[in-house]
Amino acid sequence: MANQLKSYIDRSREKIIWKNSVPYSQSDIFYMEMAGITYPHENYAIRRNRNNSKRSFEYLYVIEYVTSGAGYIESEEKSARVGEGDIYIIHRRTVHAYYADKQQPFCKKWINVSGQFMNAMEKTFLGEEPFTVIHMGKKGEQLLDSIHSLVSQEISDIDKTYNEIMKLLFDMFLSINDEKKSLLGELSLFECIADFIDCNVSSNITVSYLSERFFTSPSTLYRTFVKSVGMSPKEYITSRKIAAAKRMIAANDSTFNTIATSLGFYDSHHFFRAFHAFTGMSPTEYKNKVLNEE
Repeated sequence: MANQLKSYIDRSREKIIWKNSVPYSQSDIFYMEMAGITYPHENYAIRRNRNNSKRSFEYLYVIEYVTSGAGYIESEEKSARVGEGDIYIIHRRTVHAYYADKQQPFCKKWINVSGQFMNAMEKTFLGEEPFTVIHMGKKGEQLLDSIHSLVSQEISDIDKTYNEIMKLLFDMFLSINDEKKSLLGELSLFECIADFIDCNVSSNITVSYLSERFFTSPSTLYRTFVKSVGMSPKEYITSRKIAAAKRMIAANDSTFNTIATSLGFYDSHHFFRAFHAFTGMSPTEYKNKVLNEE
């Protein structure tokens, strides 16, 4: 985890929809502490650990849906990038930080919850990971909108409201379970991941992100790719980016800087080095070769 990251919230960029005035009790079946919306801000960051958030650290589950933009989650064990349509759940007792992508800061809808119900859901559906990320598309946004709607109106019976929220969350956990199964259903693990990479070749895809998204360990991911294509996942990702770059160069309608940026390379120098490593020639040499063949 990036130790230099500090908690930062610009309250003008965050709308609190619900804040519970009743203290949490360990005997609670379900408890919702807060609900809200975070609007894009490049400096947005939240950090929780045993020292600065003792109660939150022990009991709190963070459930957030990304409506646009991107951000990052870090724990002591792993990290992941999240984007539009992703829902993430940070488990209790997890030292963690989550923060906005500087270039495209996320907008997200969220709830903070605790209680015996959530503990049971974690044990049944989430497992031992420090956090869970799943792509749910509009279904995820509908879930958060429904919960926000329930607590935005006048509440005469909190137990009844909590029961409605628990039903919605239980459906979410069932969807997460179904999604895990379907991702590794008919297609092989390699086919699933390769297809995802091809569809998101312009993104900054990391091995840790793939490991989280497809519910497998980095070592299994490595063995799968070496067995299937004779290269590591990282090498395969770069190879697909280079294949896309070759198509863009052949189309002759983009500068090298534009190609590098659009394909998620750090800069043009990184792009040139990667291109040469995979093709044996520079992008300029490849462009001249293509033009001479026409």
